[in-house]
Amino acid sequence: MWISKRLFLGCIFGSPILSIMLSLLLPTLALCMAQAPQVSQEPPAIRMLSWNIENFFDRWDDPYRRDQITKPAYASDARMERVAKVLQAFDADVVALQEVENRWHLEQFVDKYLGDMGYEVVHFEGNDTRGIDVALLSRIPLGEVTSYRHIRFKDSKGKEQHFRRDLLRVRVEGNFQTDVYVVHLKSQWGDEAADVVRESESAAILKIIQGEIKKNPAYRGVVCGDFNEVPEMPTLGLLRDGGLVDPMKGTEKYTYNKEPYLTRIDYAMCTPSLASTLLTAEVIDESPVEGVRLEDATDHYPLLVTFSPTGL
Repeated sequence: MWISKRLFLGCIFGSPILSIMLSLLLPTLALCMAQAPQVSQEPPAIRMLSWNIENFFDRWDDPYRRDQITKPAYASDARMERVAKVLQAFDADVVALQEVENRWHLEQFVDKYLGDMGYEVVHFEGNDTRGIDVALLSRIPLGEVTSYRHIRFKDSKGKEQHFRRDLLRVRVEGNFQTDVYVVHLKSQWGDEAADVVRESESAAILKIIQGEIKKNPAYRGVVCGDFNEVPEMPTLGLLRDGGLVDPMKGTEKYTYNKEPYLTRIDYAMCTPSLASTLLTAEVIDESPVEGVRLEDATDHYPLLVTFSPTGL
């Protein structure tokens, strides 16, 4: 039997039959290969989240800060878990945070709840007397980091001012290649005097960014965070008139979610070059996590903005 099979195969491969069969099959195979769907190799969109996480204090009283005047005086384990579940659900590549007390507390939070998300923590102590700072988390490699907490500038009345918290600037490398500026401008406490401070902070931010655009018209930057101001006021008007783009312009959604001040005071203002890569931008007012109300996590709704990766 083995011999007969060998002889049969030898006859097939040694005869014109194989050539005829291949000549019939090869065109069909080539057509199938040409029509086969190609697997996309495009990298996923860059996801950036900005969120004020409301008095994110640790349990210990800092004798040099007024960090015990809020009620409650610290972020409970239950609230930290709610914040963490929301961050896990959004799975953003870059997260800009406001109202973080200190680096140690933020790192403990990330290690405990977000340890598998690959985030690097960026934080500097700022100027706020309560100790609320701005910070950034990123799983994309980082470059230069700058704090502007020490710079001074003049307001419209000629008075010297400084950033009431900080202006944190972080170069996000990889396939984003963007400077992310995290802000938390002066609060509304102080009426007209507070307005003057916020406007001076906004003007100082614009001066920095316009300086970069002058050097490089394709400069990519985004200023995100809690501006403590509604869209129609001069604080935002300065940035818009200066060329920055509000990707959520016209939305009817608010970002501060506590009565009676339901207003939009959080933004992600983009340079024109970065704005050209925008895919989506929205205020998230519905929780992505079943059983977790965003209003129980913090008094602000998060902003989610997505961009095309560099080069696409």
